[in-house]
Amino acid sequence: MVISWSINYPVIKIALNYTGPFTLLFYRILFSSIFIYIIFRPKLHLRITKAEIIPLFILSLLNVLIWMELWFLAETTISASLTSIIIYTYPIISTLMAIVFLKEQYNKYVFLGIGIGFAGLLVIFSNSLLSGFKPGIIIALLGAIVWAIGTIYFMKYHVKRDRESTNFFQMGFALLPSLLIAGIATPSISIFEPSLILILLVLIIAIPGTAVAYFAFLHLNRKYGVSTVSSFLFLVPALSVVFSIIILNEIPSFYEIIGLALVGIGIYFSARGTKIKASAKPVS
Repeated sequence: MVISWSINYPVIKIALNYTGPFTLLFYRILFSSIFIYIIFRPKLHLRITKAEIIPLFILSLLNVLIWMELWFLAETTISASLTSIIIYTYPIISTLMAIVFLKEQYNKYVFLGIGIGFAGLLVIFSNSLLSGFKPGIIIALLGAIVWAIGTIYFMKYHVKRDRESTNFFQMGFALLPSLLIAGIATPSISIFEPSLILILLVLIIAIPGTAVAYFAFLHLNRKYGVSTVSSFLFLVPALSVVFSIIILNEIPSFYEIIGLALVGIGIYFSARGTKIKASAKPVS
C-alpha cells in the first residue's frame, strides 16, 4: 500500500503531461472500478438498499472525487514530492478528528505530534511565501482535509458494508460525476481518445495504486483503527520524495526536507498518542 501510493505522485505528474487533471481523474476512476470488480468479484455484494445510496454517494465524493481532484490540481502547480508532503498531513488531521468524532482515547503525546506536524506545514508555507506563493499548496492542503473527513465518515457512519463492496461503490458512484466534470472542462471528443502511454500510466495508477491499495487501506482502518494505520503513513511522502528524485529528477529544497521530517515525526507521535479499544471494532 505504502509503495503503491508513494509512486502514484510522480506517475501522476508524468500523466498530467498527456491530459488535464479532470480527464485523468475520470480515467483513474474508470480503470480502478473495472479492476476492483475483476479482482474482488467473488466478494462483492452489489445489491444495495435505498438507505445506503446517499451514504455511499457522500463517501465517493469525499474519498474519491473531491480529494483526488484537489490532489491532481495541486500537482499542476507544485512538485509531486511537495504535493505528497502536504497531502500527508492527512493522518495528523484525521487523528485530531478521530479524537473529536470517534472518541478515540489519547495520551499526552498526541497534541505534541499534532503541533510538530503543523510546524512542518508552517515551514513549507513560510518558504512558499518567501520564494513565490503557488496555489497548489493550498489546494493540496484542502485535499488532505477532505480525505481526513472521508476517512472519519467511513469509520463513523459506514462500517456495516464489507470493505470490498465499499471500495467498489465509492469508485462507481464517482464515475459519472467525474465524466461530467471532465466533459465540461474539456468539451471535446478528445477525452475519449487517450494515447497509449496515458493508458499505461493510468493502469499503474489504477491497479496497484488504487484498486489494491484502497482495499488494504479500508481493511487496515477497520481492523486497527484510524490512528494506528496513520502512524505508518509518514512512509508515503518519504518514499514519494525518493521516487520523485529517481523518476522526475525533482530535488526537494532544504525547507521541504525539514517540513517532511517534521510532518513525519508529527504523524508518528500524533497517531501513536491515540489508543482505541483492544478489540479494534469500528465505532458505530
